Amino acid sequence: MPDLYDRRDKKTKLPLPIPEDRVGFGTRFEEALEPQLAAKYQGYRPGEFAVQHAADCVHSRTKVRVGDLVCPCGAGIIYSPDYLFMVPKRDTILGEFKLTWYSSREFPDHRKFQKWLTQIKFYLHNLKLTTTWVFPFWVNGGTDHRYQEVQPEFKRAYELQFSAGECEQTHQRLIKHAVKHKLMEPYFKEAA
Repeated sequence: MPDLYDRRDKKTKLPLPIPEDRVGFGTRFEEALEPQLAAKYQGYRPGEFAVQHAADCVHSRTKVRVGDLVCPCGAGIIYSPDYLFMVPKRDTILGEFKLTWYSSREFPDHRKFQKWLTQIKFYLHNLKLTTTWVFPFWVNGGTDHRYQEVQPEFKRAYELQFSAGECEQTHQRLIKHAVKHKLMEPYFKEAA
C-alpha cells in the first residue's frame, strides 16, 4: 500500500510535508504509555533492527541477524517496533502504539488501516512472531469527522493474529516494491 503514504497537494500534485506536530503528539503518546505498560507487563522497546536485502550480497558473507547493522553495502530495511511484550505462557507479542486522527469505526477492516497492517505484518515476519497488540488513541473517536461530536477514545488494545504465510507475503511484496523503485540499491558497487 505505498500509495497510502504518498500524501500530495490536490492542485499542485507536489508532496506534502510531514505533519511534524502530529508526529510529536504520537511520540509523546508513546512516551506516556510505555511506563504504564512496563508497570503491568514484562517487555521493552527493542530499538532498531535490520533485514538483509539479498541473501547473496557480494558485500556480506553472512546473513544479517536481528540487532545487526544493515548489510555492509548499505542496503536493507531498518525497522523499529514500538514494544515487545513477554507474556507468561505465551509467545512474545509485538506491541504497536498509534495516535491517530482516523475514526475508530471499521478498524481494522477499512482500507485506510492497511498501512498499519502492512507495517505490523512486516515486523511480525522479521521477528518470527504472529500476534500483535495495537494500542490506538483515537483523537476523533468514532465520529467519522463530525467534529462537533469529537470525543477522543483510548479504550483498549486490539489483539490481532496473522499467519506466517500472510506475513511472508507482505514481506515479499515490500521487498519487491523496494527493489522495483531502487530503494534498496547498495550505496557503493563492487570495484570493477
